[in-house]
Amino acid sequence: MSDTTQNAASPRPAPPFRRVLPQVMLVSLMFLLTYLDRAMFGPLLPSIEREFSINHASSTRLLLFMSLGYSASMFASGFSSSKIRPRVMVTGAVVLSGLLMVALSRAASLPLFTLLFIVLGVVAGQYFNGGLSTMRSLVPPAQWSKAISVHEFGPNGSFFLAPILAEVGTRLLDWRGVVAGMGWLTVAAGVAFFFLAKGGECPAAPVSFKGFKTALKEPRLWLFTWLMGIAIAGEFAPFSVLTLHMVEERGFSQEAAAFLLSVSRVGAPFAVLGGGYVTTRFGTRPVLIACLLVYAAGMIGMAMPHTVPFVLGMTLQPLFTAMIFPPIFTLLAESFPMKDQPMLLAIGMPIASLMGVGLMPSILGIWGDMASFGAGFLMMAGMVAVSFPLLKLMPMKR
Repeated sequence: MSDTTQNAASPRPAPPFRRVLPQVMLVSLMFLLTYLDRAMFGPLLPSIEREFSINHASSTRLLLFMSLGYSASMFASGFSSSKIRPRVMVTGAVVLSGLLMVALSRAASLPLFTLLFIVLGVVAGQYFNGGLSTMRSLVPPAQWSKAISVHEFGPNGSFFLAPILAEVGTRLLDWRGVVAGMGWLTVAAGVAFFFLAKGGECPAAPVSFKGFKTALKEPRLWLFTWLMGIAIAGEFAPFSVLTLHMVEERGFSQEAAAFLLSVSRVGAPFAVLGGGYVTTRFGTRPVLIACLLVYAAGMIGMAMPHTVPFVLGMTLQPLFTAMIFPPIFTLLAESFPMKDQPMLLAIGMPIASLMGVGLMPSILGIWGDMASFGAGFLMMAGMVAVSFPLLKLMPMKR
């Protein structure tokens, strides 16, 4: 594949970003809700474990099953996006995610609960390609990094909101009531999106199997996939087990754990916006190196037995993990033509999501049963360290 970038000159002047910002924020809100539906289960795991009488490995395995469905669906979206309008894909993913949350709140047996987790992953996986395609129809290539920064506010905002909603909700109701409430909210938002959103009217070009085969031979695709997997793991995996870790291994109360987890994520939505700025200002490679270094140091701090390095680590790690996303997407844009990127996302993102949202939380759960969650945090720091020699595959100009 060519190293042609997507930043070629546009045939018409790009409109001010503020003009399309409301629509970009509307798409990002859909990302926030579909991500929050899944992230909500991390703070609720202690309650779920007690009700179903399962251990850490079993509870985090639920996240793995959901990730398997999500990854398979995201891969399939590379093909379905050529048949379905992106705006319809987004609407369907959001509304069905909400309905699955309602169904999960009523599941009485662990086998049914597990099955519904898989289906939730399947329906949510249809969002990503539809959401990005909708934004591409609204935002010129020159403003893509800004749009990505706003879009990534979604998952980072969910990590701040999930502990608060879980804690407040379980005081008023129980974990099932919290899940059901989130479900109905998501359904309402999805219906509103369908009528209020603009763009996303044209299906993507059909996937070329010849291009698909060629893409698999591209080292930079696998660099993008690895870095994205590390970044998603940094967002989701520690978050999903930190409540268990603080309550069971560090002696925090449930209320203190929820408060600390939420506060540690409050800056992440703004850090991702800063990541877009510093990437434009200093370049992709320096920002990636700096963020990965602090990410690894934060994971090491979270494994330390003393409270101060633990709190410092769990505060810095999500901030610098959030900043990684804009340079990773910029790496994709610098390495491949825009026309190839939907196909590349359909290949790389399912693998990265399976790694970050499924495998890593499950592995941390196993570590939590066998030794401690801290040992799992050290393992993640080692995985981040593997990324540094791989950065030689980046385009030399950056």
